[in-house]
Amino acid sequence: MSTAAQGKNTVMLAFQVIPRLREGNNFEVVDQAIAVVKASGVPFQVGAMETTMKGELDQLLEIVKQAEKACLDAGSVEVITNIKIHTTTPDAHDTFCTYTRGMTPNNKVFVEG
Repeated sequence: MSTAAQGKNTVMLAFQVIPRLREGNNFEVVDQAIAVVKASGVPFQVGAMETTMKGELDQLLEIVKQAEKACLDAGSVEVITNIKIHTTTPDAHDTFCTYTRGMTPNNKVFVEG
């Protein structure tokens, strides 16, 4: 059995909600979506263009659904939700796409020195 089959995958999910209102402030509606993420208890980071969470995929997708519902409940007439998912296996420690950007054979070109 490979290490990937034995270990647990890490999932990073980034999402962006774009609510459309007939009137009101879109940023206040986005704040409602962020409040859902904060209340979920998963590790997260809010950025200028998206919110990134770390956890189990089904749980993260459920949080996105709740965040979208919060936008609708706050008066949005429609919501566009963009989602990006990055899954790594325990064997991914030597690949380019890691969140722990140490010196590895595939990303050494990005490390100065």
